[in-house]
Amino acid sequence: MSTGLLEKPIVRKLVRYAAASMVGVVIGQTCLFVFLGVLDSGVAANALAVAVSSVPAYLINRYWVWKKSSRNDLRREIVPFWGMAFLGLVLSSITVSIADDRTDWKPALMAANLAGFGVLWIAKFFVLDKVLFGDAGPPDPLEPPPLL
Repeated sequence: MSTGLLEKPIVRKLVRYAAASMVGVVIGQTCLFVFLGVLDSGVAANALAVAVSSVPAYLINRYWVWKKSSRNDLRREIVPFWGMAFLGLVLSSITVSIADDRTDWKPALMAANLAGFGVLWIAKFFVLDKVLFGDAGPPDPLEPPPLL
């Protein structure tokens, strides 16, 4: 008897990741919309929106998607997660800058932001699953304890 697709752990995790990503998009797009209204630069508004939305994105992914309950690890989790957020920021800033040069229409700038991050979405899942939040095995006894 075959098991259903949703019974596979990787599929369930991918579904949670998609849901977490939707929450992140709502937070990021809301921040971007607000910041576009108060800042003169679409790129600055984008950078601030990414910085703000990265915090809940990290927490939702770590605790809900990957079910991690251990202490946060600055070097192995937080810094690489922010690095991926920064890469998304670079890509989305390029797309937002291109759009910002052509229009002041907020929906176009918000779509440009989504396009920049959309490129990384699948790759980020595998990095989070295999590198950041995957099982790393037993801790190294010579490794100092995590900071957070």
